[in-house]
Amino acid sequence: MTPRPAVTVLGCGLVGRAIVFDLCRECDLTVLDRSAESLAAVAHLPCRREQADVFAPGVLERLAAEAAVVISAMPGAAGFRLLERLIELGTDTVDISFTEEDPTVLHGRAAERGATVVVDCGVCPGLSNIVAAHAARHGFERLDRYVCYVGGLPRQPQPPWYYRNPFAAESVLDEYTRPCRFRIGGRMATLEPLSGAETVEFEETGPLVAFHTDGIRTLLASLPEVPTLIEKTLRHPQHYDFIVRLRDAGFFAPDVRSMLETVCRRAWRFAPGEEDITVMRLLLEGSIGGAPTRVVYDLVDYFDPANGLLSMARTTGFTAAAAARLILTGRFRRPGVHPPEALGSDDCLYQAIIGMLAERGVRFRERRETLPAG
Repeated sequence: MTPRPAVTVLGCGLVGRAIVFDLCRECDLTVLDRSAESLAAVAHLPCRREQADVFAPGVLERLAAEAAVVISAMPGAAGFRLLERLIELGTDTVDISFTEEDPTVLHGRAAERGATVVVDCGVCPGLSNIVAAHAARHGFERLDRYVCYVGGLPRQPQPPWYYRNPFAAESVLDEYTRPCRFRIGGRMATLEPLSGAETVEFEETGPLVAFHTDGIRTLLASLPEVPTLIEKTLRHPQHYDFIVRLRDAGFFAPDVRSMLETVCRRAWRFAPGEEDITVMRLLLEGSIGGAPTRVVYDLVDYFDPANGLLSMARTTGFTAAAAARLILTGRFRRPGVHPPEALGSDDCLYQAIIGMLAERGVRFRERRETLPAG
């Protein structure tokens, strides 16, 4: 009997639990978290649970030595420091944290240490990048414009926030405060977060507000030939209005923000059984068959009540798990630090990831139209 590959998941929050759920029956899986309560949520799954601080002496070294692949589902604030240590240990890694630091600066060291590392590998960034790269390399003769609209939302938004969040509250507030780096019409542009508000509607959600956030990042280097690359986050209108009022009232100021983070951690937690929905629209325009063409990919995913998995955890965690499978099976073996678009640039890897997600009910709806010439 072939031994099952060993995988370690760092972090057993809502996304970490989805990763454990997806991989535990095909891998020898260990999950680590400081919280006994978080680990208890996966007690019914076939995995080894370890309560410890990942930064405690010797903990990471032991877990990395035991694992063929480590998946880091830690908050962004700790993600870069953890990634540095995993690379020094020569550990193949999939990382979903969206760190303030640029993880690709660690590429050379990872290559030296023989570690294959895929970063920013969630739903967005992550799955969105995979689709963008595949479109640019295989779908369009020339891709001119890419706009990503994405949001994780409560199904029944409640006042005053009209929002819930499975990630660290600090990471969401970072989205609302970090300058947005885009390319527009062939030129680099830095725009204010929360700017550019427009209405975007899905049949499943009704009207939402889309606004600029800093999620393009690695695509700027990976797709240098694409003149326009933009990301916008989707929220219920009431939440957007409330956040803008908080910003204007000074709650984002450095000496106040820590208090806001404390409030948001409590207010944004999903209650047990509370349902969410993930919506993403990828708008791509360019040339196909010599004709100007627009292709739109829509993703709508729902809370899984049977397994208690939030949609945002599913779409994020299942993408990371798919990337881990490609490393485990040797289909992606490339020492260095790679953005998720490295997977989308290869048609076989792209089809494998899209197929794995489709098997789990995560699917895109595609529509295309020919645009007027000129």
